[in-house]
Amino acid sequence: MEQKKKVTGYIYTYSKKARDTIIGIAKNFLVTYGVQDISGNLFSCVDEIVKNAVKANYKYILISDEILKKLAESYPDKSPSQLKKEICDIVKVHETFEHLAGDVLKHKNISEEVREILNEESKYLNIKDRAYLEKRTMTEEEQSRLRRFPHINYMKKRIKEQDIKIILKMQSDGDYIYIEVTNTAPILSHDLHRIYQKRDEYKKYKSKGMEYKFFVNNLDTSESGFGLGYATIDSVLYHWGLDPERAITIITSIDTTVMLTIPLSELKK
Repeated sequence: MEQKKKVTGYIYTYSKKARDTIIGIAKNFLVTYGVQDISGNLFSCVDEIVKNAVKANYKYILISDEILKKLAESYPDKSPSQLKKEICDIVKVHETFEHLAGDVLKHKNISEEVREILNEESKYLNIKDRAYLEKRTMTEEEQSRLRRFPHINYMKKRIKEQDIKIILKMQSDGDYIYIEVTNTAPILSHDLHRIYQKRDEYKKYKSKGMEYKFFVNNLDTSESGFGLGYATIDSVLYHWGLDPERAITIITSIDTTVMLTIPLSELKK
């Protein structure tokens, strides 16, 4: 058996620089086991998982902010620190958080807000990525433009305050490659159900040899894309001759972890 190897990284802003770092780590990791040819497809899988984690974190912040407002209205005598502690206690009891989140979703289009944040983030990252690709520091004018994106700057502030992050781990025991992506915020049961629903839908299309139709029929991102990315991952896993239901594990509690388990023997065939 080969020597065990493990790498861990933390993602705070999913920029071009962060992506390049992940690609570099993945390539070096895969070279060790002689399966570097899959690095492009493997990164596509990791990319989809991380993007879903980013969306889930934004959605969580928006929902917890709304719950915080309702608590402040119900308990005007409580201090901001007491209310924040209350939120932390609520998140620890998943059923309570789900119930309160459900009330928020009935009255606010959170998915629309997430989409607006993601659109703004795309413009924000374009400015940062340009400087990165040109191998220079940002100009004062560019830095000034970054400060003009209220939604994404608010999200960055709230994520820092709540210490929310995305943790990427790659390890191998010589027989399997294990990739874990953990975002330190819970995912709602509704969104988890949507992931499984879309994966089942993709599987049905694939069994009929019409997987292209699945992607054509799912161009709408009204639910902020939850589920669609995982169908993309399933497509890659099928291409490798793997069973996606065995290769992907989603573990949810206070954190949300997605694990890819990939047998090296299959990749080397």
